[in-house]
Amino acid sequence: MDQAAIKMCDNCEGCRLVHTADPPEPMTRRSMPEKPWVDLAIDFLGPMPTSEYVLVVIDYYSRYMELEVMSRITACETVRRLKKIFRTWGYPRTITLDNAKQFVSKEFTDFCTSIGVVLNHTTPYWPQANGEVERQNRSLLKRLKISNALYGDWKVELDDYLILYNNSPHSVTGMAPSELLQNRKVRFKFPQIDDLGTTPPHSDFRDRDIQKKFEGKEREDEKRRARPSNIQTGDTVLMKNLLTQDKLTTDYGKEEYVVVKRNGPSVTVKSSETDKCFDRHTSHLRKVSGPDEVQFEPGDTPSIQEATEHIALRRSSRAPKPSKRFSP
Repeated sequence: MDQAAIKMCDNCEGCRLVHTADPPEPMTRRSMPEKPWVDLAIDFLGPMPTSEYVLVVIDYYSRYMELEVMSRITACETVRRLKKIFRTWGYPRTITLDNAKQFVSKEFTDFCTSIGVVLNHTTPYWPQANGEVERQNRSLLKRLKISNALYGDWKVELDDYLILYNNSPHSVTGMAPSELLQNRKVRFKFPQIDDLGTTPPHSDFRDRDIQKKFEGKEREDEKRRARPSNIQTGDTVLMKNLLTQDKLTTDYGKEEYVVVKRNGPSVTVKSSETDKCFDRHTSHLRKVSGPDEVQFEPGDTPSIQEATEHIALRRSSRAPKPSKRFSP
């Protein structure tokens, strides 16, 4: 009876449209690059009270940060600011970024192609895929809020924050980003042991990076109750309504899509009506089961079976006792 009820609800079109989203897949941690300034991540932070934006550039190896305040965030201006940064540190090999208009424009793509940079666009509506720069944006935003509240100008302490961040030991690697990037310690106002004498270099930052990432992955996967998605190539799915119009908008749209490609948690689906393709995360899709297929929620299948077996076992082994009313 339980399985029949689940099957009936799973094949109900109305239930599918308002169904709770599937939990996210377990986190996939990116391994540390072999060299500094090879893999970068970029993003825009804003808008600010002055209608300006901050272009944030992060090096995946050293966690070194570069910031550029921009009043216009066109593709042309973005290319100009990146050229300014690249003339100091050189061209990277890859850049991870989202799908903002500036980053998917022909001008920006042609610029990166001309200098041999490969663009890794994240899955739409899934900022966690560019987690390194998103995490730094959170810390940077806190500092800018404090500066704007105390001094009325969010730019006052921007340079001070940047030099302190780049020259302070990172919580993951244990070394300052500037030190990992330049292979030397940059002198600033904080006293350093190098001012007294030379110290032998150490290379345990890579081990710390792996350990911190593993600990964070286990903790976050457990907190988010993550589990692998069962969506495969060829499945029919519904797409989550990410831009709702009103309170009565269903969680999923009625149009059905076919999965044509899957790369980890990123899925490419094709519309059955228009043949248009979309890139989505597995958490934004809902599998449509066939008439003879039953979808169970996480833990439902084993719990029902175990409960049934457990009840049958208890009933078969239970020794009946006569009521005390009929005892002699």
